[in-house]
Amino acid sequence: MHLDAVYWYALVLLTAIQFRCSKCAVDSRLLDEEETLADHSILDTLPRYVLYDVNKPEGFNLRRDVFIRMASFIHHMNKVSDYHWILVLPPWHRLYHWRSSNLVQDCLPWSLFFNVDSIKKTTPVVELHEFFQMNGLRPLDAQVTLQDFNVKSFEQYPDFSDKWEVANCKDQVQKQFWNLNNLTFTKSLCISFQGISTLLADIVQELQPRTIIFDHAELALHNYYGGQEYWMIRKSMQFSKNLHEIAKEFKKRNLKQDYLCAHLRRRDFLYGHPSDVPNINNTARQIKEKLILLNIKTVYVATDTSKTVEELKNVLRPYQMFKFEADKKTLNNFLDGGVAIIDQIICSQANYFIGTSKSTFSFRIQEEREILGLPIETTFNSFCGDNTECTQPTKWRLVE
Repeated sequence: MHLDAVYWYALVLLTAIQFRCSKCAVDSRLLDEEETLADHSILDTLPRYVLYDVNKPEGFNLRRDVFIRMASFIHHMNKVSDYHWILVLPPWHRLYHWRSSNLVQDCLPWSLFFNVDSIKKTTPVVELHEFFQMNGLRPLDAQVTLQDFNVKSFEQYPDFSDKWEVANCKDQVQKQFWNLNNLTFTKSLCISFQGISTLLADIVQELQPRTIIFDHAELALHNYYGGQEYWMIRKSMQFSKNLHEIAKEFKKRNLKQDYLCAHLRRRDFLYGHPSDVPNINNTARQIKEKLILLNIKTVYVATDTSKTVEELKNVLRPYQMFKFEADKKTLNNFLDGGVAIIDQIICSQANYFIGTSKSTFSFRIQEEREILGLPIETTFNSFCGDNTECTQPTKWRLVE
């Protein structure tokens, strides 16, 4: 096993073990500093921390987007506040598309998937286990559950201005985050929220916490989607070097010439977005048209069902078709999330990309290709559904 892979796998296991314990491993000295911390002059010199969580059913790529919103909020806090604010990266837990039931896929650090050092160059962040090492087991000062305003219809309540207010909790409040028994709160409240992520600063100003967690952070919107700050943060979210190395080796062995990448989102889209998902024969026809036009003989396929791979391979002959299949070692080291990222890396480097309309997986690949500076005509393309008018994706261009 590669030494780096051993290190990261050990880190994953260690983190998972720590998080499952009733108490995380922290410096015991931190637990004996309550009297010292009562001195406000010392408190004022310490960093302050924002934690956050996202609605549980949300997928990997939407969660990446929420990070950008929260990172933008932290940037704002460090401009307007007298304190130094740090964003705590929420651990990854088993998601809908992580289907390997034999693997432990909970309490995973961001460093398993991302180059956290790259993220730190633009945004002050720490992993959750690092936060516990610095903060000890003291309760968080505040837990804020964000919720929608009670808007029944546009006619009854046409006000879409940025606003928030303390309100009665509409749903059950999450009492335990990430299966941690030792993450507790001094104060818990629900806030009806409508607006951009920097509006969260008003809540922090009102509560004056040193540590705070926002639940349902996905309700906070981008300040300026696709703007300069957005792209600065997005560019910092580089995938881990280990995953890049695996993708590089796969390309070296199999994709030695020009290749087209096709992302085929099938499983839930067959029911949720049937008009955007062409049948196999129609999919193959659209791929062949591009291969002929581009004089390319090789196709790489990223998809969420193995059945699609076998069906498409038969229809695409004599063209060569490849799909990354993780061996046991790679799957154990980097899990389903890492395998999906390898797909994204390979697709982002293809000569031509065709994605699935409305898929955030495809959209993130398009972003990666935009960051790499690849031509827009080879990037912003989607498959057309069967017997429907075909709309190509919006071209979100990089802003320096």
